[in-house]
Amino acid sequence: MRHFFKTLALALVAALAIGCGQKKEPGTDEKAAAVSGEKVALDFHIMSKCPFGVKVVQAIAPVLDKMGDRIAFSVHYIGREKDGELTSMHGESEVKGNILQLCADDVGNDEAWMAFMKCQFEEWRKIPDGWEECAKTAKLDVDKMKACYEGEQGKKLLKASFDVSKEKRATGSPTIFLAGESYRGGRSEASFARAICQKMPEPKHTYCKEIPEPPKVPVTVVVDKRCKGRGCDPKRFLSFVGHTFEGAEIKELDYSDAEGKALFEKSGQKHLPIAVFGPEVQKEEAGYNRLKRRLAKVEGSDDLVYPLGRTWDPTAEICDDGVDNTGDGKVDCDADSCKGQKVCRKEIKNKLDIFVMSQCPYGVRTVDAIDEVLKNFGKDRKKIDFELNYIGKEQNGKLTSMHGQAEVDENIRQLCAQKHYPKNYKFMDYVFCRNKDYRSAEWESCAKGGIQPAVIKKCSEGEEGKQLLAASYKKSNDLGITGSPNWLLNNKFDMHGRDPNAIKTAFCQKNEGTGGCEKTLSTKSNAPPSGSCGANTGPQPKKKPLEKKALEKKPLQKKLPEKPAAEDS
Repeated sequence: MRHFFKTLALALVAALAIGCGQKKEPGTDEKAAAVSGEKVALDFHIMSKCPFGVKVVQAIAPVLDKMGDRIAFSVHYIGREKDGELTSMHGESEVKGNILQLCADDVGNDEAWMAFMKCQFEEWRKIPDGWEECAKTAKLDVDKMKACYEGEQGKKLLKASFDVSKEKRATGSPTIFLAGESYRGGRSEASFARAICQKMPEPKHTYCKEIPEPPKVPVTVVVDKRCKGRGCDPKRFLSFVGHTFEGAEIKELDYSDAEGKALFEKSGQKHLPIAVFGPEVQKEEAGYNRLKRRLAKVEGSDDLVYPLGRTWDPTAEICDDGVDNTGDGKVDCDADSCKGQKVCRKEIKNKLDIFVMSQCPYGVRTVDAIDEVLKNFGKDRKKIDFELNYIGKEQNGKLTSMHGQAEVDENIRQLCAQKHYPKNYKFMDYVFCRNKDYRSAEWESCAKGGIQPAVIKKCSEGEEGKQLLAASYKKSNDLGITGSPNWLLNNKFDMHGRDPNAIKTAFCQKNEGTGGCEKTLSTKSNAPPSGSCGANTGPQPKKKPLEKKALEKKPLQKKLPEKPAAEDS
């Protein structure tokens, strides 16, 4: 990917355009020094139809306009190549979008490439439709673009781009590297500009002096030290806040403190931990936009509360401390509120539950890994009693899910298949088929081989299907499971695993002697990328070779940074 730049000539033209009576800009010598200075490397790894990737490109564009002459900017794409087929998380249309953007870079200059990107990202959901108009807007040669896009060159470019992202271990969009280091800071124009200027060697670009200071953002987190579960530790959220809001002023309180308890009661929330932001958070638009969907007004103030916990009620009975916390005479698991929690559940040997969303790519690919596991145990429920469960909410009688009504409908259909075709896991034939094109509305063709479409339709469109999904949601919510995919082993234990062998190994650790445990299954090389849909603790910080001389615009660094955590998409 070419480096985005402005020429010295443009800078000088701007300097000469000063009119009579106008304030004079910095001297030509200072401008020349800024232009001729060393560039800062900035690398984006994205997916062309990932909204988070789109937003960071839109945020960096004005920074490139102002000081692109000091930034070595590159964009690479995240996806997979197997047996010559190129795939990307959001489907074939995203593969085409990736190729088009690489072709724009290949056939045009830097300004044309960025103009094409801006144009496509204005309506990114429609990619690749309308690419010709964007090419014309960017003053690209449409015929050359088409030849690249429809020919072998586009595929070569995308495979090379995938290889770069793979070598950098970039799995989540966006993954960002600044000056060779993993970047987890703010994603607004000003945040990017400040971070780049901090890395820029002297003499710094003149624009670095014009960037406003980040607004102060007071953040108060209320926790409960009695809670020891994963969902009670706000560490990752605080890391997200610290990187996203440069002016964050973080204060932590415990529920046992009078101030902490009062703030929790005032917040109107039912679970801990919580984070209470001052109204100043709205001034940091990019960070605020990442939170606002779940922010709520704190009664009697302009503060905004963000719920971090979904299961820990500080006013309820603690299920494993031997104390009657509520004073009702019921201790630990005797209390009604403890009945569904893991610590109080009865162990059931050989039981394996997975909790997913039917249109979550991470969940879909983990469910696919179950195929080999079930075959390994002979689909014998005495060896492995496997069950699908779904994650979502029921509010005022309405069932909802993260990816919309289409996901709710498919959740129900899969539960109906599980209810009516349980023998030898026949229902999984329908699920595996749907997973091949899980966003498609056409499901009847997957109801085959003994699975009757009419049975699925009657169940899914009637009360039976709604009751099945409501019960599934209650189960996941009682267990505090909010991220897809997630596991429950033997009815009470947490479990981890994405590839068939990891799933089998974790299962067998609690079910020793089960026939099939002695076998080795497919390993992590075929596993889904790390990451999940939904979260237990709010937004997360980022974890998700070819003809180098001909295709790569700059060499890879020999020493790779630590693997960033996957964030989305």
